[in-house]
Amino acid sequence: MNSLSIESKILRFALVATVFLFVGCQSTVDADPPKRTITFIDAQKFDNELTSSLKQLNEPVSVNFHNPVTPNQIPPRIDKWLAAVEKSGGKINISTPVGEPTPKDPMFLFGLFSGLWNAIKTLRGEITSYPIDDAVKNKNVNISLERNAQGNLFIQKIEFQPKDLKK
Repeated sequence: MNSLSIESKILRFALVATVFLFVGCQSTVDADPPKRTITFIDAQKFDNELTSSLKQLNEPVSVNFHNPVTPNQIPPRIDKWLAAVEKSGGKINISTPVGEPTPKDPMFLFGLFSGLWNAIKTLRGEITSYPIDDAVKNKNVNISLERNAQGNLFIQKIEFQPKDLKK
């Protein structure tokens, strides 16, 4: 009778241990849910949110800023994303403020944003260290510009758009 109670205890222990094992193995989703609009913060959390959103959504994903950012002072973290888009064959378009005449000479516009383009070219070699290449495949970027009350040019938003998106 004594051996039966020991076997019973072992069986109960094994059953409880198995239940705890299965409960402990239950997976949780740590990935950030996709968002259509992400506010830029210079942290890995931003990269995680943008990666998740670009991979899961087949619609435009916008990045906006807490503080005004000029076209020539784009944060390095954003530069890396723009360089990755260009590297993957995507186009980067710049939308001038509503109501402003569009320059007839494209070199004028290019000169206005030379800091941006030079930064993108410089950062091309650094992209391999960032796991964002898959997220920006088949994406284009539109940088929307605005003027504030003082007349200064700033970036209203940066929008990552699927290449196959029809407007």
